[in-house]
Amino acid sequence: MKPTRFAFRSRARAFTLVEMLIVITIISLLAALTLGGYTYAMRSSKRRVTTGTFEAIKAALERYNTEFGEYPQPAGSNQMVPFPPGVTPYDTSGAACLYQALTGDGYDQIKGVTSSGSGSADGGTGGSSDGKVEGAAEINNKKFTDIPQTIFTRKGSTYILIDGFGHPFQYIKAAIPAVGNGGNNNNANNPTTINNTYDLWSYSEDEINTTKQSISTLADPTLSAQWIKNW
Repeated sequence: MKPTRFAFRSRARAFTLVEMLIVITIISLLAALTLGGYTYAMRSSKRRVTTGTFEAIKAALERYNTEFGEYPQPAGSNQMVPFPPGVTPYDTSGAACLYQALTGDGYDQIKGVTSSGSGSADGGTGGSSDGKVEGAAEINNKKFTDIPQTIFTRKGSTYILIDGFGHPFQYIKAAIPAVGNGGNNNNANNPTTINNTYDLWSYSEDEINTTKQSISTLADPTLSAQWIKNW
C-alpha cells in the first residue's frame, strides 16, 4: 500500500533517538558551563566585597589604637555559632568585638570596657548593641566613617561584622607580653597570634577549616590557602 503524503511528512519531521540524545547532551553542557561561570563570578564578587571590608576594618582598627592606645580585645572566645550553608560552625567572638569597637554601638563584647568612658560607647541595656549609633557617646566612638548595612548582621542577641560570604570575620588580639617570677616571657612561649598586634582574617569560601585559628597555619600553611588574612 502506498503511504499517504500526510504519513510521509509526519515521519520526515520526527527526531530520531540519537538526535534527541545529542540535543540533550549539548543543552546539559551549556547549562554546566553557564552555572560554572555564574558560580565563579559570584565567588569573585564576594571575595572583592570581603577584601574591601577587610581593608576598612584594618584602617578603623588603627584609628581605634590611635585614640585608645591599644587594639580592642574580645570579651569572650570560641563562641561557636552555625552559619549556612548547612550548620558550619564559626566563632563570632572576634566579629562581635569588632562590631562594637568600630561602630561605637555597645561595649559588652570588648574585654576591659565597662562604660562609655572606658574606651567605647553606651548602647542598649548593660552595654549591649542595639544596631544603631545614637547619642554623643556612640557617635564619638564610631571608627567606621561609613557603615553599609551589608557588612554586619545580628546573630541571636549579638551584632557581628560579616564578610562578603555572610560569615563572621575572625579577629584575635595578640597577648600582652607577661614576665613570670622566673623572668621568662610566658606569652612568648605560648603565642596565640602570628602578628604581634592582632590577627584578622576571613575564611572566605573555605567551609572546611572554619574551626582553625590563625596560629594553626604555622604548622600547615595550606589551611589558609583560600583565606583573606593579614599575615
